[in-house]
Amino acid sequence: MKKIITCIFVCATIAVHAQTTDSIVPSVSPTYPYQTPVSSVEDLKADVMSLQFSKADAVAKKLIQTAKRKRQSTTEYDKVVSICRKGESGLRGVDRVTIVDSMVVDKKDFLKAYPLSPDLGTLTLNEKGDIVQYQTQLNGMVLCPTHVTDSTALQIVRYYLESDQLTEGETIEGLGIDGDINYPFLMPDGQTFYFAARSEDGYGNYDLYATRYDSDSKRFYQAENMGFPYNSYANDYMLVIDEAANLGWFASDRYQPHGKVCIYTFIPNESRQTIDYETTDLAQLRAAASLRSIPSIPLTDEEKQQRTEATRRMKRLTATATSMQYKDFEFILNDTKTCYTLDDFTSPEAKQQCSDWLQKSKNLTTLNEQLQQMRDTSPSARQQILNLEARIKELQTEVHKLEKSIRKLELKQ
Repeated sequence: MKKIITCIFVCATIAVHAQTTDSIVPSVSPTYPYQTPVSSVEDLKADVMSLQFSKADAVAKKLIQTAKRKRQSTTEYDKVVSICRKGESGLRGVDRVTIVDSMVVDKKDFLKAYPLSPDLGTLTLNEKGDIVQYQTQLNGMVLCPTHVTDSTALQIVRYYLESDQLTEGETIEGLGIDGDINYPFLMPDGQTFYFAARSEDGYGNYDLYATRYDSDSKRFYQAENMGFPYNSYANDYMLVIDEAANLGWFASDRYQPHGKVCIYTFIPNESRQTIDYETTDLAQLRAAASLRSIPSIPLTDEEKQQRTEATRRMKRLTATATSMQYKDFEFILNDTKTCYTLDDFTSPEAKQQCSDWLQKSKNLTTLNEQLQQMRDTSPSARQQILNLEARIKELQTEVHKLEKSIRKLELKQ
């Protein structure tokens, strides 16, 4: 059964150094307006962030009355009232989530905190650190947030990688979000889709959403806001689930200074488990909904045991990711030196030739796969098979020549 964590339901190599991957991620920053701060009144903003909705609502309404008497704008406080209304409703459907760990990191490096297994796909961060492209294992699918015609907001565009070339992109339909759509992640089932969106209908700034693909209509269902505790009045984004490890991650800059972000590790639920609003102490409910104080969130003995086991799994994943860190490839120079990234080369010429070697090696792998498929499915296409064999032999020679040249250039340094 698939892990599910929303009210409906609840993939290329991903590595700790995913930011260096070649991509089509745009370097421009999104232009859709930010929704925070909630209010310029610090006490009011603090009440909203701590989910003290009744108190914030009462204060905001008094400020509205004062502003009206002075014939001043009430827009700021009207927004707070709207947020409090959404928040009160959200508190009645808080997902019961076991948080395993939380770690504060630099936002520009936040993907390094995702110790993901190689079969989940590739996440790539753009130069400014605010847009993430995702390449799945599913038919070379590439999901990239980008600007579309007649829109200042980001939307998810789907491409396919065919023979190392991207097809013409098509905007994903059916999400039902008017605003920035960013930070995509598609589960290996090819149907369950998580992303972050920044719109007037959300709680504020980026919120996490989830949906599923309808294979009959070839569209995604209307996405649903995942609510508390995944979302807050700050930026909450980049939710990823590793089913094999039974772990999930998402990022949030709630309670963090500028340039920092907290990565929460959690245990995905088999089905949505809502905390009982009527019987739960309000302070404990707010703690669970806001993640303000994780140690104060009460856990059952079973949940404590699950967290202990999840911590062990996370440590194993982290150790594996650390051992893979900064290893884009393996190029053996001699018995004592091996290069794992382009930056490991000291010779600029060797570095450039290694880049060519990587591309040609990748092309060679693709051609060998095509040859095997042709032999299996079209054995009578003899001339095409011979042509492909000739091209493979030619490319093998080019790869071997590059290997010799790279070693010569680098070892002379």
